[in-house]
Amino acid sequence: MNTPSKSLAAGLSDIFLSPSTLFSALPAHRAWTWAALALLIAVQIVAIYAFFGPMSPEWIVEQQLAVANLSGNDAEAARSTLMAMAPNIAHISAATTLVMGVLISALLALVYFLGERMLVRSRQRYGAWFAIAVWAQLPMLLNALGLIALSLMAASPDQPLAVANYASLNGLVLDLPLGHPWYSWAQAFSLFFVWSAALVAVAVRVAQPVAWGRALLLGALPYLLVFGIWAVLV
Repeated sequence: MNTPSKSLAAGLSDIFLSPSTLFSALPAHRAWTWAALALLIAVQIVAIYAFFGPMSPEWIVEQQLAVANLSGNDAEAARSTLMAMAPNIAHISAATTLVMGVLISALLALVYFLGERMLVRSRQRYGAWFAIAVWAQLPMLLNALGLIALSLMAASPDQPLAVANYASLNGLVLDLPLGHPWYSWAQAFSLFFVWSAALVAVAVRVAQPVAWGRALLLGALPYLLVFGIWAVLV
């Protein structure tokens, strides 16, 4: 049996190197979760400013119009609105990240809380699932650090918006072009989600002996719901 993490610093290391050690410690250290969430959001906001901050407003608008794939008249109608927002896109994205960082963690916890009651025998409190949901998202910290590195090393500050999710299924595997029916779906699916789902599975098995199949199904449940429904609608 692993010895639970002794400190927040150890926990931040263990979530990547020995996640069961971190999850064993969480019930006794709820405050760590808020520190981890604050760190994750802070680094993501730094990544947003590193990525969007140096971009020219004109480039941002052209990229947004290209992704939206609007017709000529619709594109021109949207251009003035987008141009007015473009200089503040980093601020808007940072504020959105702050709000969504908490909201997404809360929604993930709710899915795990309800899914647990269908898939396994354990009955953890919602607060325990919120902590698991936050810590399981820590791989996105590495994603944000990678974006900062890519932004600093880029030859030009005007990069394609797709670089923001450089670890997407589309960016790393499929390479679908803009306008393809599955482009948005594949671009939104980050391969870091697979890592997060696996971490939740580890947390489930720490709570009680559960077959890996059920644990992995519970860990993947939010992504199966979102991307499964999205796939049906494509």
